Amino acid sequence: MIFNRAIANPSKWTFTISPIKALIGRYVGDGEGWVDPYAGDNSPAEFTNDHNPSRKATHHLEAEEFCKNIVPEPPGFKGVLFDPPYSYRQVSEHYKVIGKKATPLDTSNNFFNRAKNPLCDKIRPGGYAISCGWNSNGFGFNRGFEIIEILLVAHGQHHNDTIVIVERKFNGVLPGWKK
Repeated sequence: MIFNRAIANPSKWTFTISPIKALIGRYVGDGEGWVDPYAGDNSPAEFTNDHNPSRKATHHLEAEEFCKNIVPEPPGFKGVLFDPPYSYRQVSEHYKVIGKKATPLDTSNNFFNRAKNPLCDKIRPGGYAISCGWNSNGFGFNRGFEIIEILLVAHGQHHNDTIVIVERKFNGVLPGWKK
């Protein structure tokens, strides 16, 4: 596993932060075959979604609906960029911008799982999940992913660090493990 730490100014546009942009560039390339359910304006993914219709995404649905309904070409998506609001307060703010009120379901762990779960089977074996946030949970072993890289981006002062987790989907048993 690779672990790196970098220092960079914070930005609400995660993919424009220099060390994060570089990491994503190494895995995503031109974005072909990648999906992003919380795209905002700067996602390199081919298939992008943001529930805010003023964003440049190709789709404007709730993330759960987008993830359930998007269908990849076989053998599946090359990967997912997962950069949702990082806290329940941010979730509420994102809904408020589009004139909606977040429900208790939207401000619970269920909010993230409703988007992650339908995507898991749509990522091809050997594909990637790149998750950004204030924790290192990512997609996780129980969804069939192993961590291969962690990038910790310190923003200084009293800003939370941005944690980027790169995971690879395994097929069956993790390499080196016995069933």
